[in-house]
Amino acid sequence: MTKISEISEFDLIARLEAVLEQNVTPNTKSKIQVAIGDDAAVIGNLGNLQVVTTDAMVDKVHFVSNEVDMRNLGWKSLAVNYSDIASMGCEPVYSVVTLGLRADILVEQLENLYLGFSDLLNTYGGELVGGDIVKSDTFFISITVVGSTDKPETMKRKTAVPGDVIAVTGALGCSNAGLRLLLNGELKKSSHFYEAHYLPKPRIPEGISLLDMGIKTGMDISDGFLNDLKKICVASSVNATINIDSIPVHEELKLSFPDNFKEMAVSGGEDYELLITGHESLIKYISDSTKMDLHIVGEIEIGSGHVNAVDNSGTQISITTGGWDHFTEN
Repeated sequence: MTKISEISEFDLIARLEAVLEQNVTPNTKSKIQVAIGDDAAVIGNLGNLQVVTTDAMVDKVHFVSNEVDMRNLGWKSLAVNYSDIASMGCEPVYSVVTLGLRADILVEQLENLYLGFSDLLNTYGGELVGGDIVKSDTFFISITVVGSTDKPETMKRKTAVPGDVIAVTGALGCSNAGLRLLLNGELKKSSHFYEAHYLPKPRIPEGISLLDMGIKTGMDISDGFLNDLKKICVASSVNATINIDSIPVHEELKLSFPDNFKEMAVSGGEDYELLITGHESLIKYISDSTKMDLHIVGEIEIGSGHVNAVDNSGTQISITTGGWDHFTEN
């Protein structure tokens, strides 16, 4: 095993580049002319709309470096950015990664991190074309991803209108269950909750299809369903009413957390499903004509940014947004 303090930055970059070269399937449609190894990456003209997103994961905030599987961490840290690209209806094109590294981190750990990047790139496309490495007292990973679409517009948060229905692409709450079990020392690697928390699946194909089929409003569920729906309502100057009994929940979540699975589904973060709005007939058509796992869970109404909840009987339900905020206690 080799600590990063025992080799040069140049040698470390070369080893990490080798991980990508040996493990990522080459993209025959690539417009990348210069990638890792120069002062900047060179990308040919995409000729399409481009979207840019960035996200960081910090040791002791988003993960614990001494406990996390680094290959899973590589997958997740890139996946959360890909989820933002999916929410715009775009496909990922290229990414750059900045690593803040403590001197005691092992080179082999970082190679495993890049194997996780490779796994995701092979599954969802795109290329990792460079970045930066800096010395840091706290280990962190910061990733920027550029995506594109040949459509004239992307999905946005500000386009919801009264009369739209609200839909999500899959079951919610399982990542939150994984986090709870992890904090209690009860999370098993073979479990559904482990995969939901550590290996989220960014909805790239679904996002592209939704935009292609006419959906204009969307975002990903990263900070909790209620938190993120409120962001759409504020951006669009509308209200929303959700049916809490219509929120899709995995059977394993119901069995494992029978007393609070609904709360976890609406307020837990890091699901990385897509949250969309659109005309009911369009969303039902998409659901019926594709294999997409779409669930209608509420309606958009006239208003100014509020989210209300009812149950199947129409009874008003008191809810709190919960979810994740970096600067408030949850």
